[in-house]
Amino acid sequence: MPRRDSKQLGAYYTPPEVVRCLVSWVSAGIGDGSILDPSCGDGRFLEGMENAVGVDIDPAAAKAAAQGTRATIVREDFFSWVRRSNRRFAGAVGNPPFIRYHRFNGDRRRRALQYCATQGVRLSGLCSSWAPFIVGATSLLHKGGRIAFVVPAEIGHAVYAKPVLRHLLSSFERVEIIAVREKLFPELSEDCWLLRASGFGRRGEAAYFAKLDSFDPRDDRWVFEPVPIAEIERWHYRLRPFLVDRAVRDAYGALADQPGTIRLGDVGNIGIGYVTGANDFFHLRPSTAAQLGIPDDLLRVSVRSNRDLAVDDVDEELVASWLRDDRPVLLLDLRDVDDLPRAVTDYLESPGGRVARRAYKCRTRRPWFVVPQVRVPDAFLSIMAGGTPRLVRNSAGVSCTNSVHAVSLTNGLDLGRVTTRWNGPLTAFSCELEGHALGGGLLKIEPAEARRVMLALDVDLSDEEADLMANGVRELRRWRNADAT
Repeated sequence: MPRRDSKQLGAYYTPPEVVRCLVSWVSAGIGDGSILDPSCGDGRFLEGMENAVGVDIDPAAAKAAAQGTRATIVREDFFSWVRRSNRRFAGAVGNPPFIRYHRFNGDRRRRALQYCATQGVRLSGLCSSWAPFIVGATSLLHKGGRIAFVVPAEIGHAVYAKPVLRHLLSSFERVEIIAVREKLFPELSEDCWLLRASGFGRRGEAAYFAKLDSFDPRDDRWVFEPVPIAEIERWHYRLRPFLVDRAVRDAYGALADQPGTIRLGDVGNIGIGYVTGANDFFHLRPSTAAQLGIPDDLLRVSVRSNRDLAVDDVDEELVASWLRDDRPVLLLDLRDVDDLPRAVTDYLESPGGRVARRAYKCRTRRPWFVVPQVRVPDAFLSIMAGGTPRLVRNSAGVSCTNSVHAVSLTNGLDLGRVTTRWNGPLTAFSCELEGHALGGGLLKIEPAEARRVMLALDVDLSDEEADLMANGVRELRRWRNADAT
């Protein structure tokens, strides 16, 4: 399949050794029972099966599957087919398509989410496509059935994965999550794990979590840690904490209960900066602004990216260096301006302005040239980092784009105390635990995740606690393939 089509359909075909592992596990528990692959692709999960059904929306993939297997192949959107199917299966297996929400849209997403709602699972409109496929396949099982799927590592941290995990834990006697550190798909930035569940129709008391450095098809004697459902609930259905030893988790939980420990969200508002819709148009270089004659009082210096936060403080001296270097850091800020100067109207009517006003964010706001939510926070927080995200003071009183987080303290707490404690071992581990890994060894932290980050504001960690937090940092950075130093 051409690479562009593969990306649009979320079709990245599974290595044979992973296929054999999942198929053999499902087959061992169902005998001659029928098997479903809800997104069968070229049919590799169904090879050699007769009592099986594969569904795929892609004509080329469905044709290849029909030619290469003896299974029944349905060329249709799975969520159109599932609504009218009377078939029930002893097992389901496969690699559901991974399509992020911005491309998993229109009627396909509407049908998928509506069907999941009929099964009692309400998924966010921001969910990726694999999640409804898991729910949909589960709905077609006989009592006692089992499933085995490749899933993105997002199952361990994404907010939208929470209802999926809750559904699985309430529907199966045993749910197994196998985290794999080395990539199952070397050509993709996305990390993938394995999901297995058995005993459909009966509820267990725990989930079972295994950690593998690499997937070895010759060794499936995996060590599973039983995790009571109550403990998963305490971690808000995030599986990332179970990548570290229990001693580290217990120490972190004990520190969370100490009066001198706070969450960043307890003392500050965290959100993204403004969205212009056309950054190159709305951000000017000092030389360009001077040449156009745009008044200084309509220009606001802004932090534009994480790269600007390799400092402890965005102060006047740093801002002066940006301006001397003629960097495009001046936001054209036209809020509360009733009478636009001629220089500004000329710029808005320039060829660049005519292009900018057609951008989505610009054409959907009135007036198109007024950038909303421009604010001056107390500090900035980097969204992505190789190490610990940086919390940087804003002494110069500048603004920021949505490429960084804006942090405003809410209770008069001294910012110096917060930034000093931010650099401690508890916060370093908390960022790793509450954030999530991206490709290339980066850590990303969303506003909701940043609010949960802990600081030892009025408590000093013991040597043992500090060592445990440092161990946790090293382990989670190893899992995201980052330098642990």
